[in-house]
Amino acid sequence: MMFDGAGRPDGQATVDSVAIRVALPEDVVAISKLWLKFMQYNAAFDSSFEVKPKVTASFAREIQDRLTDANYRIAVAEFDNELVGYCFSYVSKKPYFFKLGKFGFIGDLYVLDDYRRRGIGRLLVDDAHAFFQRRNVEQLELLVAAKNIETVKFWERLGYTKLLEWMYKKQ
Repeated sequence: MMFDGAGRPDGQATVDSVAIRVALPEDVVAISKLWLKFMQYNAAFDSSFEVKPKVTASFAREIQDRLTDANYRIAVAEFDNELVGYCFSYVSKKPYFFKLGKFGFIGDLYVLDDYRRRGIGRLLVDDAHAFFQRRNVEQLELLVAAKNIETVKFWERLGYTKLLEWMYKKQ
């Protein structure tokens, strides 16, 4: 096996070898496939995340519609000409009676399992943070599956704290 200068096997993604960039129209299908894997990953924590069959085409249209909207940022992580992760963020507004007007929302953050724990998720979050900073957004929010302890800890390491406990009941 060949190794690079940092002692890693050649061909292995590292923070230095991954490009974070804005999503392009030609990325939409790949992002949709990543999103489906993201939903399958979350469905392991709760069946509420299960999606309908053949829904990726509908999700692809949603992504396509957001690519040119200035309130949205869809970033991708690319390694060796393959998308290995993405982050879907947007600027939203609270109802008029709240002092806090606009806020940033990170809707999705997903990195393929084989590429986790290499700093790629952090790079995607840094990209979202830079987007929100350019938009003068002071508060960022997101949702995490409560049973996904590993991801909760990831966000806590990045300085996020719990704001609400989103609860549900199935009947």
